[in-house]
Amino acid sequence: MKRAHAFDCALLALSLALIGIPASSRAQAVKSNETIKTEYQYAAKVVCSLLVPHQDGTLAKGVYRTIVNIHNPTRKRFAIAAKVALATEFGSDPGPFSVTPFKKAELQADGAMELNCFDVAGYFCPINGVCVDFAFLEGFVVIKSPEPLDVVGVYTARHSNGEVETMDVDVVPERKLSEAVELTAPEPKSEIKRHMEFPAKGSPAFQGKEQKK
Repeated sequence: MKRAHAFDCALLALSLALIGIPASSRAQAVKSNETIKTEYQYAAKVVCSLLVPHQDGTLAKGVYRTIVNIHNPTRKRFAIAAKVALATEFGSDPGPFSVTPFKKAELQADGAMELNCFDVAGYFCPINGVCVDFAFLEGFVVIKSPEPLDVVGVYTARHSNGEVETMDVDVVPERKLSEAVELTAPEPKSEIKRHMEFPAKGSPAFQGKEQKK
């Protein structure tokens, strides 16, 4: 049970820290300057070991990486939007940073792009003037598009010290869901006030062990 709560406790701690950011900084993140009308949604699972391997908590100890590939099968150029939703414990209250603002990208006709683990972590730098330096993270990349897409998740894993041992490729199903997505202006890097490690050193997410790279 302690393992199940460890990551969520770390989320709560970070949420409380972000609440402490001045209101003037938080207000900047909600200003909308563009809207994209979308008809399709894709939710791709992401599991990422970043600064250190997963520590035998929510997942078995090891290094996990995800790449989400996005392909435009049409002959039209159009804009899509994507955000990141962190996975928290079932039934827990979401924190103020659990779901990031959307980011916009342009897809050319028959073009493709990817989101890797470091791109996903970049959605959290900055939010309300804070950059979150993740040791590891789990959640979803949510993609919204006006046209159908080909979305594929590529998942690799290995021991903490070793080469790749497993790779899976999953096609992400589309969901027909009409929605107008409001975009926020990206926060400039000059507005970064501080960096926070997540989970913090000594967090229960590490099971009382030293972080090992």
